[in-house]
Amino acid sequence: MPEKGTPRTRRRTWLVAALAVTLLAASSVTWFAVARAEEREDRLDANRELVAQGCAGLLREEMYASVPDDARGVLDAYGTLLRPGQESRALLDCTLAWGGGGGAEVDVQARVRAEAVPDRTSPGSVTGDFGLPLPAGATGSVGTADRWGGGAVATAALLVDCPAGLRGRGRTTRDLLVSVDLPSHADDADVNGVPKAERLAVARTAAKVTNWVSRKEGCGSDPLRTEPGAAPAKAPELCAWLSPKGLGSTPGEWSYGGNDRTYNRRAGACGGRWDDTAGSPGHLTVQAADARSWSGVLAAGAYEEYADKALVPDPKAPAAHDEPLTVERSGDDRRLALWARSECVAGPTYHRVSVTPAFDFDFDYGHEDGKVVLEPKDQRRLSRHVRTVLDRYLSAPDGWPKRSHCRGTKIVGEVAEWRGRD
Repeated sequence: MPEKGTPRTRRRTWLVAALAVTLLAASSVTWFAVARAEEREDRLDANRELVAQGCAGLLREEMYASVPDDARGVLDAYGTLLRPGQESRALLDCTLAWGGGGGAEVDVQARVRAEAVPDRTSPGSVTGDFGLPLPAGATGSVGTADRWGGGAVATAALLVDCPAGLRGRGRTTRDLLVSVDLPSHADDADVNGVPKAERLAVARTAAKVTNWVSRKEGCGSDPLRTEPGAAPAKAPELCAWLSPKGLGSTPGEWSYGGNDRTYNRRAGACGGRWDDTAGSPGHLTVQAADARSWSGVLAAGAYEEYADKALVPDPKAPAAHDEPLTVERSGDDRRLALWARSECVAGPTYHRVSVTPAFDFDFDYGHEDGKVVLEPKDQRRLSRHVRTVLDRYLSAPDGWPKRSHCRGTKIVGEVAEWRGRD
């Protein structure tokens, strides 16, 4: 016969066991949550330490507060300033990355690079709006680029003068190129949507990297400013010479969005275009004109870029305008360019001026629909217009060539973008 109270005892035992299991499960969840929180805190501390110490601390200010805590960072650093005695073309090349499982695709990445430029570099990345005041011997640009795997990065590039030269290179050079990539933290940022504050941050980082490298290398240049401060003095007279007068332009208003506002001895640009709301430019009238110069290491880089597109003078092309040319309709404006070279204050220099004629394919100027014929007289007239642009550019008292003390100018040749090449 069962003892009295046994069911109650078993029930009590079951309740105690259930309670113990519940408490154990709860404590396990709590322990797991605490452990995960501690792991994240450890990763965050490690990542902040990596930002503070890696890349000579050059990324600390912009990256310290925003480093992720869900993945440990990876540092890839080399260059003669970080590892003396190392064989490297770079003075500094340092990347911090997080996420991506160690593969090529990462979630967050920042990079700084500095190198000596021995003979040439592309002007595209270093000529534009930098966002911070620069001396006449430095040129830079800030932009955006697509990040591998989506999103966008803010980019900056600077080309600066080192009067004392850069030590430890195979040949002496005084041109220092610095580039910086920083991730965008804006929601849904794309290549055109990186906020102004992030553009300023990448420009400021590039200036700081430049100052650090210049100090380490003993460049002999003054430190760059790292804050906006007062805007640099504008110099609209740099392009005051550019006018449609005498260029065979249709009467009307012109806009001048391509004009430089401050002088830089490494590069200069002026540009204007017919921009009248009344009517349209007439057939073969000049609807746009521009002038650009690249000096020093930018000269060879610019000429090479145009050469890759077959847009430099061809020594095999006929010089005389003695044959009619047929021009076919195209979606792009095609220019007549004239190249010249000089010796200027920053070194060997290329000048390129151009005029853009308007082609009217809707009337019977050619033999077939969508084509017009340039008679020899039309070609000679356009050549006179582009030469007028060059002469005005070179002789303008406040223009870039005069300010840069250019001398020994020689004509290289014309490039008619509508003329085919074999």
